Amino acid sequence: MAKKEANGSAKSNGEQAAPAAAVTDTAPSTDINPELAAKIAAVRTHIRESFGKVAMAMMMLPRYRNQTLADLQHLLLEPLMRDRVAIAYPGGEKAGALADMAGLAIWASVSEEVDTKIRDQVQAGTFPIRLKAEDWNSGHINWLLDVIAADQRTTANVIANFKQVVKEGSLRLHPIITRLVDAETLQKMGAEKIAAPEQVEPEVAEAN
Repeated sequence: MAKKEANGSAKSNGEQAAPAAAVTDTAPSTDINPELAAKIAAVRTHIRESFGKVAMAMMMLPRYRNQTLADLQHLLLEPLMRDRVAIAYPGGEKAGALADMAGLAIWASVSEEVDTKIRDQVQAGTFPIRLKAEDWNSGHINWLLDVIAADQRTTANVIANFKQVVKEGSLRLHPIITRLVDAETLQKMGAEKIAAPEQVEPEVAEAN
């Protein structure tokens, strides 16, 4: 027997209502490759752990004590994210994640334009060097901007090991580096003094 519905149409008891149209999800999949996700997590962990260690080391040095928390963004976080902070451990690569670091090097690989910017800041006596986020790895001119270590011997070892990180191109040293190690160490590195115009600009060493 036909059953009359509220809209006035009639359907037999044996007739079933047509199923509602299926809703299709056309949004792109957000699944991340597990291997890629693991790499991203490892990088984040490395940055968090390294940030704390380096920030504590900076706090112990008079040349960084006047920096604000906001300064850590461009002095530390941005070079860390671009792999421009090389950290040395007493046991080398065998050292565990909780090991105290022996020292660290802050460096940049810059374009000719940024190289000029660094030289201008050196001439003006600006320290620490201020770079934009995109400046840290903008070219192939390598600058060693600072080394933080417990003593002069460790500083010399960090600089010597750093040469293994920068395998191509010349290495220019910020004048502060020339004050952290003795002249003999710089000579062994093959550092060359870049003449300062009218003796206003502090000497910049260039290691080949």
